[in-house]
Amino acid sequence: MRGRRVGASDLCVEGSPAGPCGAIGISSPAVQGLSAPNRTDQSTISAYDLRSYLKALRRRWHISLGAVALSVAVAALWLYRQPRIYQAACTVVIDQQAPQVLNEVREVIDLSGGNYWSAREFHETQFRVIRSKEIAEHVVERLGFSHDKDFPIPGSTKPSKDAVSDLISLTKVVPVKDSRIASIVVEDRSPERAALIANTIAEEYIERNIEFRQEGSRSAAVWLGDHVVSLREQLRRSELALYEYRSSKQLLDVTLDNKQGMTLTNLQSYNEKLADIRAKRMEMEASRKLILAAKGDIEEQETLPEVRQNLILQQLRLSYIELTKKLADLQTRYGEKHPSVDSLRRQVQEIQRDYSGELEKILKSHSKAYDAILEHEKALVRLISGEKQEAIELAKIEVEYKPLSREAEENKRLYDLVIQRQKETALTGLIKHSNVRILDRAAPIAAPVRPRKLFTLFLSAMAGALLGVAISLVLDVLDNTLKSQEETERLLGVPVLGLIPIIATGEQTAAKREKDGGKQRDRDLGVIGDPHSSAAEACRSIRTNLTFLSPERPLRSLLITSPGPREGKTTTAINLAASMAQAGGKVLLIDTDMRRPRIHKALGLTNDAGISNMIVGERQAEDLIKTTSVPGLFVLPAGPTPPNPAELLHTNRFAELIGELCGRFDRVILDSPPTSAVTDPAIISNLVDGALLVVRAGATTREAAYFARRQLDDAKAKILGVIVNCIDYRDKSHGYNYRYYRSYQYGYSASPSDAA
Repeated sequence: MRGRRVGASDLCVEGSPAGPCGAIGISSPAVQGLSAPNRTDQSTISAYDLRSYLKALRRRWHISLGAVALSVAVAALWLYRQPRIYQAACTVVIDQQAPQVLNEVREVIDLSGGNYWSAREFHETQFRVIRSKEIAEHVVERLGFSHDKDFPIPGSTKPSKDAVSDLISLTKVVPVKDSRIASIVVEDRSPERAALIANTIAEEYIERNIEFRQEGSRSAAVWLGDHVVSLREQLRRSELALYEYRSSKQLLDVTLDNKQGMTLTNLQSYNEKLADIRAKRMEMEASRKLILAAKGDIEEQETLPEVRQNLILQQLRLSYIELTKKLADLQTRYGEKHPSVDSLRRQVQEIQRDYSGELEKILKSHSKAYDAILEHEKALVRLISGEKQEAIELAKIEVEYKPLSREAEENKRLYDLVIQRQKETALTGLIKHSNVRILDRAAPIAAPVRPRKLFTLFLSAMAGALLGVAISLVLDVLDNTLKSQEETERLLGVPVLGLIPIIATGEQTAAKREKDGGKQRDRDLGVIGDPHSSAAEACRSIRTNLTFLSPERPLRSLLITSPGPREGKTTTAINLAASMAQAGGKVLLIDTDMRRPRIHKALGLTNDAGISNMIVGERQAEDLIKTTSVPGLFVLPAGPTPPNPAELLHTNRFAELIGELCGRFDRVILDSPPTSAVTDPAIISNLVDGALLVVRAGATTREAAYFARRQLDDAKAKILGVIVNCIDYRDKSHGYNYRYYRSYQYGYSASPSDAA
């Protein structure tokens, strides 16, 4: 039944009859000699994987559900107590510049930005202005909120003490992305008043903007008017000082700059001419040296460039050559005394005189030209020197002239600027315009914006779910009990040979009684009473896995123990022995728990004599071994409780009895006390072929299980595997094997008629 606490002695069965348990048991590292402490260390430091978290949440789903319910209930109560808040928005367009009525007239106060960051700062500034104390004061005064007792802060039922601060807290400015539009949003407990406040804030903001511009124009006009008079007088004095200085330096007809320019031009022209004259003089000096060197030598003089280039001399020379040829010809023909020869000789002499005279003229002309160019050069040098002196004088004058001229120009420019700006300011002060305009006025909205019921409930549910998950995971981390096959194998390092689910008793048994004619299933005799039950299948699976562990040399003697009491080891021993007997074997079940024997009670036998009597030699096995209702199953009770059970089990007689009984039966199963209570299991484990450790899911702690494993290891016991008891196959968090086995059990098990 749901919600019932499972009893300590409830019988339990595995979910999958074969496969996983047997396979893991054969290949387990623990069977191959892997040390338990190393496996324990790995288990201690390993983190939960995703499946472990999901299993933990499934096991504690009621905690998460309760946290969600509590969170939603608290949120619903909070929502019920919260007042309804309404919202209204007035949309305005904020331009960086007001409309330009006069294109050539600039504003006195220019708020526009030149780039992206300046524009962003401008709009952020305007948003702060909208929520400023100045705007709020004008709105409060205009709407009379300072004396209105029905003007509370949203969420408050008390009258406002500081209406201005409250109004600022009610207002926020929401810019529209990638635009110059902004929404003035106001929250209030009244939708009509929220709309009224939003519209009033927008109107006051526009009016304050216009007043701010006009006030700036008026202040600028007053300042400019005060400075015009002083600037006019200052300009007059600077111009008078400049005039007097120019008059004293004879600069009235031409400016200093023009005169300096003329001087510079003259210097450049003279320097260019001087350079040409000097180049020409140097050329004539070279010719003069050649002429002087050739003085008196006609042949040398004829080689001079001036002589060779003279056309007259060249013509005379040609004439001389022709006459000379004719003279030689006539002398040869007529002799020296012929008249023609004399006449021609006189012509030759005349040409020689003309040639010599022309040559002398050329040389004298060159000498005079050289003397003339020297005089020209000296004259240019004197002119240049005079111009340089005048330039120096003008430079000295410039030192005094420039400051006076500059001061006069600056005063003139400043005076003109102030006069022009005074006229523009007078015009802008007469224009009433603003860079802000209302786009959409606010209107009352009937739907409240707060509290957001569905959203709040959803968030509270999510918060509750997260809290429940956190609590579940924390509890799962703090829970150090074994709960699954994987966890058990990881901790102990030995295979899990079987998983035994819960077999219900009490109310569920009563319901079962009505169904099958009043039979009541005994939890200790699950296999005997119902061979087709889950318990029977689990025990048969464990029996098969034990067979696979040692196929060549069957296990003749088995020890079944547990870390602590009330973990189902006795019930497991009885049902495992019954399943082995039902398979056709001859099985002896020995109760070695001499302190708290219980096998005889479960099977309805007496305990007046038993194994304790055999050890001390009082009785023989034939007298004490009892038969049961299961064919092939025999029981040897514990007998009277001795004062020293551990010393009794440690005797050689007990070891001889175990060997003797193993020779008479196919299987001998010993039910021993828990390992945490006494040392009996450690003593017995050395006398049997193998030991089985029974742990209870959700009850046996990791420390107790590991301590039991270590005790058996210290005793050099051969641990065959672990049986996980009290697995609830209805809990999906344990894994798929149990669900599959449940389907197998209820879908394919034999019916009572088939069994009969």
